[in-house]
Amino acid sequence: MPVTYEELTVGYEFPPVSYELSASLVAKYLEAVDSADGDAVPPLAVAARALAALTEWLQLPPGTIHASQDFEFFGVVPVGAAVGCQAKVARKLTRGSMRMLVLELSVSDKSGQKVQSGKATVILPA
Repeated sequence: MPVTYEELTVGYEFPPVSYELSASLVAKYLEAVDSADGDAVPPLAVAARALAALTEWLQLPPGTIHASQDFEFFGVVPVGAAVGCQAKVARKLTRGSMRMLVLELSVSDKSGQKVQSGKATVILPA
């Protein structure tokens, strides 16, 4: 069951999420960003899919904005690879009608090798 902004606290750890970076998913991403095909998953596609996977556990209301991201990439992820994402709340801020979350993410391949880590900031409507 997804949690809401109000239920979150700094340090809250979301349940781990696993997913496959299938050829069809990568093709849709490449089409959306108007890029050429390749044997590896574009690093930002891995990050985008990690954030999308979090919506299984985090209820984001309409009007939520992905404000920023800061990722570090440690390896190439081949098309078709299965990866896992762990995420936690690094910061939670409410100022008037503005609500903001900073999420720390870590993405690993099936062997447990970290392929990405970073932070994403989302702004939620009140």
